[in-house]
Amino acid sequence: MRQTLFTLILSIKRKCAANEMRIQDELHLTHAEFNGLLVMTDGESFPSGTFSSRMGLSPSRGSRVLSRLRQRGWIVMDIDRKDRRCVTVRLSRSGRALQKKIESRMQECEDRMTSHLDMPSLASIRRSLEILETVM
Repeated sequence: MRQTLFTLILSIKRKCAANEMRIQDELHLTHAEFNGLLVMTDGESFPSGTFSSRMGLSPSRGSRVLSRLRQRGWIVMDIDRKDRRCVTVRLSRSGRALQKKIESRMQECEDRMTSHLDMPSLASIRRSLEILETVM
């Protein structure tokens, strides 16, 4: 029986999740910390509400994740002196270093996945995934 596109995506999702959990365990990160660091961009400072939106979280839940990242020293939170409700966030030096470790581990995983693919096949897969992401 031929697998549906949806079941193939679920299978890939499970395999990616296993690799994600392995990276989180190696770096002693929670799921929220891992994803929070991935939505941050090196050198970028943005409002805390933008962080919550990028994470797909409510503002209160996003605030809790930010507090945890700050407690661990991975982000800096700047509070507006005129309006204490306005908070901007950015990666700290240690946050940037940890983000680079995450990206390195993710690249190693991608290298393993693509090591048996030729360039045309890899380009085709990338285009297909980009189309899927757009339509979803």
